[in-house]
Amino acid sequence: RPGGVEKLRHAVVEETLFPLVEELCSQVTASAPATAPTATAVPATAQPSDIRCAVIAGNTTMEHLFVGADAQSIRLEPFEPEFLELPGKTSADLGLPFAPDAPVIFAPNVGSYVGGDITAGALDSLIWNTDKMTLFIDLGTNGELVFGNRDFMLCCACSAGPAFEGGEISWGMRATGGAISAVRIDPDTMEPSLTVIGDGAPLGICGSGIIDAVAELFSCGIIDARGTFIREGARIRRDEGTPCYILAFADESANKSDIFLNETDINNFIRAKGAIFSAIRSMLNSLDMTVDVIDQVIVAGGIGNGINIGNAISIGMLPRISVSKYRYIGNSSLTGACAMLLSQDATDQVFRIGRNMTYIELSTHPGYMDEFVAACFLPHTDATLFE
Repeated sequence: RPGGVEKLRHAVVEETLFPLVEELCSQVTASAPATAPTATAVPATAQPSDIRCAVIAGNTTMEHLFVGADAQSIRLEPFEPEFLELPGKTSADLGLPFAPDAPVIFAPNVGSYVGGDITAGALDSLIWNTDKMTLFIDLGTNGELVFGNRDFMLCCACSAGPAFEGGEISWGMRATGGAISAVRIDPDTMEPSLTVIGDGAPLGICGSGIIDAVAELFSCGIIDARGTFIREGARIRRDEGTPCYILAFADESANKSDIFLNETDINNFIRAKGAIFSAIRSMLNSLDMTVDVIDQVIVAGGIGNGINIGNAISIGMLPRISVSKYRYIGNSSLTGACAMLLSQDATDQVFRIGRNMTYIELSTHPGYMDEFVAACFLPHTDATLFE
């Protein structure tokens, strides 16, 4: 709508980036040595104008909004962004509060739904520098995947929704202090054992905890393949609307409220995990390959302190291959952006990665919706895939 592009740019830059930059500057000031030599000291009062270079590694839409570009073409066929690379920009060009001549480097986009956060993350994954057939997965509101090795890289994205980051979950939250990050449930008593980030009382549950909770509820026979509650007990509540499992009663939580997962939460999560698995299958199918060719799987994303891979496999989110082939690397986009900030070689490599990726648009890919529907059960409509 008229004025919408500028409103969104303002929300991304002035309302979000600027406060974060000021917070970072205040942290640098607080940690600066009081008596450091003038030649090497951090300024007594760090200011955004002291910043001499910036790297932006966001998804394609966010990079468009960041610079005030029209992002409408991203969502419309033929799904072509206004730009993939945006070289030569400075702080002054973009109205940023850094030193006016500070270069602002944008990690390159590959397609409408695979952006600079993934090219930067792929740098960190080293998929571009190995002979092993590697599957790189970044879990977030969009699940982005890259498959290949030093010889080729195929990529795609699926709309997983915000469940992996705690969105659309009754007590969902990001992986910060107070988040339940791991769950075990006794199959007989149905009593949970919780791991909480920060070791205090729980405030909510983050992505890794949701994966565990759904896997445990399913393996204990508390929910069925559709995510419907089929057992009764002290932790199962049915008297207030949608049936739910109580992870922490009010007297066990930090906010003095029951923390729970209900059937709506579980269904939202099942769709999210189904999107990931169906994207993996669709990408492999396009190459006439099966999961047997995968030598390693690298999982990224800020969903918690690592994820229980065995549980993610048991609910049909990740392919059933040896757990030893999996590893979790956290926020790979941020790591890649830091490398670009510090190294011209890293920056050059990220641009090579972007240019060497082949992008698949799943929304128009034959068979993807059939794969997605089949994956929206625990673990899958084809149980042989997880035997």
